[in-house]
Amino acid sequence: MRSPARLIADRVSETWHVALTAITAQPRALVVSLVAIAAGAALWLHAAGPGAFAGADFFRAYLAGARAVAAGQNPYHRLVTQTIDTRAGASGLHASGYVYPPLLALALAPLVLAGLDDRAVWLTWTALTAAALVVMGRELNRALRGDDGWAGALVFAAVALVPAVAIYDLWLGQADLLMAALVVIACGRLARGAGWAWAPLSVAIAIKPTMALVLLAWLWLGHWRVALAGALAALALVALPFAVIGLAALRDYVTFATQWNGLGADAEFINQSPEGWLLRAFTANAYTQPVLTAPLLVTPLRLAIEAGAVIVWLRVAPWGRRLGQQTLMATCLAALPLIVLLSPLAEDIHLCIVIPSLVGLGWLAWERGWRRWWASWALWLAFAFAALPRMQELIYPDRWFGPLPGQSDPHVGAWIVLARSGALLFLAVVTLVAGCAVARRAIAESPTAIESQPDARIAPFSAIASP
Repeated sequence: MRSPARLIADRVSETWHVALTAITAQPRALVVSLVAIAAGAALWLHAAGPGAFAGADFFRAYLAGARAVAAGQNPYHRLVTQTIDTRAGASGLHASGYVYPPLLALALAPLVLAGLDDRAVWLTWTALTAAALVVMGRELNRALRGDDGWAGALVFAAVALVPAVAIYDLWLGQADLLMAALVVIACGRLARGAGWAWAPLSVAIAIKPTMALVLLAWLWLGHWRVALAGALAALALVALPFAVIGLAALRDYVTFATQWNGLGADAEFINQSPEGWLLRAFTANAYTQPVLTAPLLVTPLRLAIEAGAVIVWLRVAPWGRRLGQQTLMATCLAALPLIVLLSPLAEDIHLCIVIPSLVGLGWLAWERGWRRWWASWALWLAFAFAALPRMQELIYPDRWFGPLPGQSDPHVGAWIVLARSGALLFLAVVTLVAGCAVARRAIAESPTAIESQPDARIAPFSAIASP
């Protein structure tokens, strides 16, 4: 009987041999692969090349959490000892330090204990993100094109790096691009009936709990066994690390979460959730001049926007309807913008979760020949907008070409500032509406309801959990 290490080595060798044989046997695939790799490398240099550095704002927080865990300390103590901000629109505790569940800090701690410097830890982290993007590209290629080749996988992965928020996320060393990749990998495995579909999603949830929305989408689509397995695994991945680092950390984390301004009082420009935009529009705050001081409008309008967004997605597929591989992936991709729209805090880099929707559903619209349809053009134009260099800075009134014409006008200036401060929010709305339209049309025009693809819902739990 071969050892686990030998089995892993044999599997890696076999995968590499199959991939190399498939690419070299097709000159066109080889050329496409090299172009995709070159494009990805050119974009990657912007994030990790000369002049880039480890320890940008967000990754410093990850490192701080990892160092605290490695030293046997409480990574959340700093959060609860800071001074509470009392300014309108910013009241509460700020996310100044490591704010995530402990799994991520616990995972990075061995690299710190191994003596790696900040840059080495950062490059290891970003290399993991790059590998996840390639696997994500392969799942998109499999589900949407029915192709298992690496050329298409590399193209999907390279295109996912084009939007400005993707490169910005890499430069910051943030986790959002990795979370998007894990979610799509999980959805891809679900769509093709592969085992352990819940595993990558549970890891994503244990790092960023808002990813749990995908489990609810799976429940609606009838995949309750996989959703249940994912929920239990995610709960374990959140709870067990707290058992390792101590209950004092859990107490401080709960204290911070209940007083965090990001969960209900954050009107900062970086907050691209509906709630953040409504706070800027209708409440006195430290960042914008409200167009109307009416704080009582914020909650009902937020609930209306969220309910409308959910209804738009629910109309894509009826409850429990069996879908094929391509349409199930399309339906999952259409749900991803909901993670932004239903969250009380959605920062600029959180829009990375929308990138797979733009890439996958945009390609599906092109492949189906819907070139004169509004939804297709909405997705393509949204992707083009997302690809503008540094477009994430449009939300700030003094960046990205500076103040816009009329921005200082006493009559319309506040409206212009408000409009640009929600640019990424509007991108998520367009992606949701147009993406749901594409997914719904794909389902309607499918040759059969099932498309002759496996369905993980009808498999026993043992089959779902088996590798």
